[in-house]
Amino acid sequence: LLALPVELLDDIAHTLDNPALLALSRTHSLLSPVALRLLYRHLSLSAWSRNLPVVFTLARKHHIAPFVRSFSIVIDPLAPAFPSFYRLLALAILNMSHLTSLRLLVDSSFTCVLQPALARNSYPHLTHFTSSFPFDHHVASFLQKTPALLELEVDSLPARTAPLPSLPPTSIPLLSHFIGSPRSAKLIVPGRPVASIHLNGGSLTDDDVPSLANSSVPLLVLGAVTTLPPVPFLELLHTHMPRLAYLRIMSTQNLFNTPSAAFYEQVANALAAFSDLNAFELSGMHW
Repeated sequence: LLALPVELLDDIAHTLDNPALLALSRTHSLLSPVALRLLYRHLSLSAWSRNLPVVFTLARKHHIAPFVRSFSIVIDPLAPAFPSFYRLLALAILNMSHLTSLRLLVDSSFTCVLQPALARNSYPHLTHFTSSFPFDHHVASFLQKTPALLELEVDSLPARTAPLPSLPPTSIPLLSHFIGSPRSAKLIVPGRPVASIHLNGGSLTDDDVPSLANSSVPLLVLGAVTTLPPVPFLELLHTHMPRLAYLRIMSTQNLFNTPSAAFYEQVANALAAFSDLNAFELSGMHW
């Protein structure tokens, strides 16, 4: 087995399940990297899976962490982790230099886990970043290290009193998909090629729409909550985002009133102006 080329060893290892890969990693020093590369390639950690101790391994064994390509961790709010665990998580993130996807659904007050990662020049392969963090200076600084990022989810429950950090125009130049609050979207979307926006954690206002329309490409997908009446809101969207193909709106206006026939006609007329629209949902109603 040891005489086989690395490519063939990889092919063999791909047929093994995790217990077999773990056993293979312990058989010989030449086989260990082959097994560990697959064993740690895609990690999804949670208390329910009983695999949170993997964070200790990634923090302390620098030769293993670079094997990780996608990393997801979920910390149950009802079973919070100690600060010492978050310090180890911070080291693990620093060590995972070849990440393509990072998902951190943890205590939102621990944005400091991103601080050690700033010591790296960049995370050049990271294309997807999801977190439960507010958009603060730790997150903004981390985003400056992710030149290949395509999808971003952040700040879904923003702290209204906290000022937003600045984000240089050269940061995340390839971003195409954003999920988060309208407040953060107004800072992140303009000037970047964002074609898909899903907003939560706040209401989209008539002042927000022109700002989001300043994406460097036509906006094709939008999901948002608004307090504005649906028909004027649709007309506003058509003025600034005429190329929308998929639109989902939750309007709090007249939420409990039965729509009239005239209302349906007005909505239909407003939708007719969107020549590229393929799907539309208004407060749970599909058109």
